[in-house]
Amino acid sequence: MTRRERQHDNIREEIKALARQHMAEQGTAGLSLRAIARDMEMTAPALYRYFPAREDLITALILDAFNALADTLQAADNACVHEDYTGRMLNIMKVYRQWALENAVDFQLIYGNPIPGYSAPGELTVPAVQRGFIVIVTILADALAAGTLKLPPEYEQLPPSVDHHLRILIERDQYPIIPQLLYLGIATWTRMHGMIMLELYHHLGPTIGNVDDFYHHEITTFLQHLGLDPGP
Repeated sequence: MTRRERQHDNIREEIKALARQHMAEQGTAGLSLRAIARDMEMTAPALYRYFPAREDLITALILDAFNALADTLQAADNACVHEDYTGRMLNIMKVYRQWALENAVDFQLIYGNPIPGYSAPGELTVPAVQRGFIVIVTILADALAAGTLKLPPEYEQLPPSVDHHLRILIERDQYPIIPQLLYLGIATWTRMHGMIMLELYHHLGPTIGNVDDFYHHEITTFLQHLGLDPGP
């Protein structure tokens, strides 16, 4: 990489860092290239050399967030013993929440309120989204293949419309799993996601008290229901 290219990349990273700061202060909808340019003592046209439009900056931030989350989840899974399916799943569910709390701006960008006027380019963002989700589904698939995970009866028969849609996703995205397991992965994600979003928006603490204990109890109870018993 040339010196000019390194400088270009450094300025792009500085722009993204300022964008995250602005989103933390004003929310994602308030992101403005002109405001960032002003803070960097640049003209708006000069900033467009790095991000031609506000949408390009938002997309770059979204890709960074999804890929950072996926990298964190994959590293957490790699640190576990492969045959310890319960430990792998429990670790992933804890690390998912930890990353969300430590990177609240990024998490709310990718999973919070939609940004008015912005439509994510699926050809770029969908693969990044899938990276993290595949970590969860892979653990469940490994546990099912080993006979450790027991598919609860209520997951055997899915609503026909849901089953049909999941089969389309499996074929399109080449998931090597059955619809019931993909459904279970989504159910696992929604449990984590729902609690974390309530926590990030300060709704959960006043209601439940100790959020750490509540989250741990909920995820362990769910895993026990699947035959993955983390113990006390």
